[in-house]
Amino acid sequence: MAGGRVLRLTPERPHHNTDLDGLVICGGTDIHPSLYDEITKINYVYDRDRDALEVHWLKRAEEQDWPVLGICRGAQLLNVLRGGNLHMDIRQAFEEADYPTHLLANIFFRKTMHIVSGTLLHRLWGKRTSRVNSLHSQSINRLGRGLVVGARERNGIIQAVEDARKPFVLGVQFHPEYLIYRKSVRRLFASLVAEARGEERERSLSPAD
Repeated sequence: MAGGRVLRLTPERPHHNTDLDGLVICGGTDIHPSLYDEITKINYVYDRDRDALEVHWLKRAEEQDWPVLGICRGAQLLNVLRGGNLHMDIRQAFEEADYPTHLLANIFFRKTMHIVSGTLLHRLWGKRTSRVNSLHSQSINRLGRGLVVGARERNGIIQAVEDARKPFVLGVQFHPEYLIYRKSVRRLFASLVAEARGEERERSLSPAD
């Protein structure tokens, strides 16, 4: 919808020799706790191959200065890769965080995030609060190097982080792909694609009209 062409990266087809213009790390299984010095959950099935794949691509994105969007797990991995860590169970770490998890709640339940003024997310959203979905049981705890909070819930759960030194390095804890009917969400993806094409940088370098 935003004009980008997608290349799916998987452990079976990692496309390591391909040059990209931008990177999206999506949601999924929990990151293996050894990546941030925690112990594994009992009877939980982790995906170490996916961890390795995404760590490789995030490191490459940082080296090449690509725009990056991390969604849910992707936001957490962005934080972990920079030396941050995670709350492994938001229900134990925060008050009023026992959100419904059944199927209808995953589709319809919304909670309010408060967006920090002047952040990338604020510029894209154009407002200070927004209702977002909740499909996660973990969240960012200690921030990784160079990251700042872009949005929180009232109970303290971080809903967005970004690297303010970069044109577009953003992690969101919610799932914008399920909110694509909103103009603000479509602007998020459109801005990512524009940055990947170099359009945003060209505009910023162009003389004022």
